[in-house]
Parts: sequence; C-alpha cells; structure tokens
Amino acid sequence: MSFKKTSQILKIKLKKSKIAIIDIGSNSVRLVIYPDSGKYPYPLFNERINCRLGEKIHKTNNLSVNSISRALKALQRFSIIIKNMEVKHVIPVATAAVRNAKNNKEFILPAEKILSSKIRILTKNQEAELAALGLLSNFPVKNGIIADLGGGSLELILISKGKIKKLVSLDIGHLVPVDQKEVLQLLESVKWLEKSKNLKLYGTGGSFRSLGSAFIKNTSYPLYLIHGLSINTETSVMLLDKMIEAKNKFPGIPQNRMPTIKNAANIMQNLILLCDPKKVIICGTSIRDGIVSEINPSKIINPDKSSNIKYFTKNQRFSGMQNTIKKILDPFLENLIDRKFKRLIKLACQLSDISWNELSDLRGIIAADRILSLPLKNLLHNERIWLAQTIFHRYVGLKDKKLMSKKLLNLLSEDEKETAFAVGIGLRFLYTFSAGNPKNLDGMHLNSKNKTLICKLNSKAKILFDSNAERRLEAFANSCNLKYEVFFDEQCY
Repeated sequence: MSFKKTSQILKIKLKKSKIAIIDIGSNSVRLVIYPDSGKYPYPLFNERINCRLGEKIHKTNNLSVNSISRALKALQRFSIIIKNMEVKHVIPVATAAVRNAKNNKEFILPAEKILSSKIRILTKNQEAELAALGLLSNFPVKNGIIADLGGGSLELILISKGKIKKLVSLDIGHLVPVDQKEVLQLLESVKWLEKSKNLKLYGTGGSFRSLGSAFIKNTSYPLYLIHGLSINTETSVMLLDKMIEAKNKFPGIPQNRMPTIKNAANIMQNLILLCDPKKVIICGTSIRDGIVSEINPSKIINPDKSSNIKYFTKNQRFSGMQNTIKKILDPFLENLIDRKFKRLIKLACQLSDISWNELSDLRGIIAADRILSLPLKNLLHNERIWLAQTIFHRYVGLKDKKLMSKKLLNLLSEDEKETAFAVGIGLRFLYTFSAGNPKNLDGMHLNSKNKTLICKLNSKAKILFDSNAERRLEAFANSCNLKYEVFFDEQCY
C-alpha cells in the first residue's frame, strides 16, 4: 500500500522528565524508562519479560488465559518499578496480538487498572510507521527496506531518499506457524517488494537479532555487537538454511527462541530471496525508539554521526577543542579524504580526548575499547572500528602499545586503515602542539599543495612549535604520503 503519514501517532506533549514506555508485544512485554524525554542515548531501565501473548492466537483468535496471566504479572512488577522511580509519564502501547484478539478486553481492562493508564492499541500502519521512525531517527538510511519481524506481525517499509515511501504490516510472525508457500504468497502480495531489489535490508526485531547473534557465533566474528552488523546476502541465506534444519540447539540462538526459530528463519529467508538485497544490516532499534522520536518536538531523522556525543564528551579538558581541531583539519583533509569518511571526522574530533585522564600507557587501548562499546545506534561496525583505530593512534602514535585486535582491523579495507591512521596521527600532532588547549591553535593553518602538507604559523604559534611538535607534524605528513613545509607569517591571518 502507499504510505500516507499519520499527522501524529501519539498526541502527547511532555515536559522534561522521565518517561516510561511499555511495549506489549506478541512475544514479550518490555518496560523502558528514559530520562529527560528519552534524549539520552541509553535508558535508565530496560527489562523484557517473555509473556507470549500471541501464542495459539492463530488457532483461537483469542488471547489464552495463561498468556494474559503472565502479561498481567509482568505489568504488576513494572507498575511498582515505575512508581518507585517517580516516573510521571507512562506510555503503554500494544501491537499485533492484542490488536487481533477478539477477547483483548479481558487483558486490556485489568492491565489499564494496574497501570492507571490507557493502553494504546496501535493500528498496523502506526506500528509500521513507528518501526521505521525508530530506525530513521537513529540510523542514516537513504534508500532501503526496513523489516520488523515480531511474534505476530511483519512490518515492511520502503525508504526512498531518507523518507517513508510505502509500508505494510503482514499477519505473520515467529509465533504464527506458516509454511513456505504461505509465506511466499503473502510476501508476493506486496507488489513493491519484488520491484525494490538491490537495496539494503535493515532487519529489526528479536528474530533478526537472533540471526545476527547466530552469525557472530558461527563465524567467530570479532566484534560481539549485534546492532549495525552487516551480513552478506548469500551468507544470510545459507545460515538461515541451517537454522531451519536445527532441532534442539543452534549456536548463538537463545534457548527460549528455539521452538519458533524455524518459523522465523523461514520468513526471513523468503523475504531475503524475494527482495535480493545488497546486504542485510541487523538493527537494534524498535517502535520504542519511534515513540521517543515522535513525542520529542525536535525529531532527529537521519542523524549526523555526532548526535548524542556531547553526553560522552562532557568531561573534556578544555571547552571548544574538538570544534577547533576540526576547523583546522577540514581545509587540509578536503582534498585527501574520501567522502565516506568525512561524516566520521567530526565525531573523531569530538572523541579525540576521551581518555585524557587514564594512565598514559593504557590510554590508546582504553579509548579504542570505549569507542567500540559506546551505546550509539548510528554507526555501522566498520565505522565504529575506524573511529576506534583513529583515536587509538591519536594516543599511541607510531608505537605498538597493546595493538588493537588484528581480527577487528581485518574488517576494515586497506583504504580505511590508512585513513584512520592518518587522521589519528594528525590529531596527535594538534594535541602535542596545543597542549590540548584550543587557544594555542589560534595561529595555525593547515593545507595541502603539490603533494606537500603546508603548515602556516603566526608569531605566537611559532613559539609553541618545538622539535617535538615538528617531529609529529612530519609523522602526520608521512601518514598522508606527503612532504611538509612550515611557514612563519604574521600576515597570513
């Protein structure tokens, strides 16, 4: 179906305060509590309880007594947590299982009484739109297909030029047993899907995360991080084949997902075969992220890589240093750095002093480890590793102090390795020269001409330019395969 945007999915206005989102799904009920309207990169509290509201609903069209009981017990626990955390705004939403059940009032009425709050039952379009918004508000997607596979439904959203173009919600999920023929018929009914080949497929939901976990475990992938993981299409299909054939156990798949993993793998494999994507990218976003974006007046769609980074750099030594070094590097890097790296350089500059207060011998490896584990949702794995390698060299320079894992570095292309090294060495030069203080960079200008790094310094900057600074300038030029020249000119500013 064509997409027509809902004017506003959740008509809520919030002041700056904690909010609790309760996501009542077909497989699990989850509580997430955010500080300050969800504007921080990770929540205060996040808990998921498997209640399986959607089990057997395909046979009876009703929620079972047992599943209702499990879900109500989960909500009783959540209610106490919310109260004792003094959360003012509670937003409970329900998806496919509650939406499709004829007897949903048997759950909704006591649930609303427990929570003292009305539960919003999302329509199919609203669920699909929030799933898309959750990804787009965290992750830079220009063109692609978003697939959110839950227990009771599969949302498919076509993204074109960074915006939702089409969306649909299908009543199939890992809790709804369907054979391959049924899955294929449903997918083929989405006419735009087969016409949208060779795009990236962004998979969200627990089933896609299980695929990511299985890939990491079965291939000895060196970075155990599911969000932002890219998997080759052929590899995805082959791995899903093995998951379909698995019986009691499969490496990387949680034991509680094994009873339904064959069904989930069947759906994912048919989807991948039909839309034939460039690659499959596993994403950890959800409709909860969509709700956070929807309720905030300043929505962030297709964010710059530096979003939320102020949270991690608030303890920097000198205010303004990160912006200053970026302004100095930009004119020089303009002709040397490929466009795909430019959007990362601002973030590299902002993270460049992240380990200033650690032990000097360990700063490089600590900085790299921190960057690899930062809870930022807007980075692919190679981008995250590039940043870690860049800041590693900012601290260790040319030395081999506890090198980063070679397996990790092998996920980067040779060009990416060289660029990370060069930018890191450039940052090291600027920090050495300035003592980490932006005021000491006022008289410096960098540029490149005729395969030469040109460094211009005014009279004040000349005094700071000692042999140690020159040695590191030379290292920076060498890392860029350039010669270097220094000019002292009071008139160049």
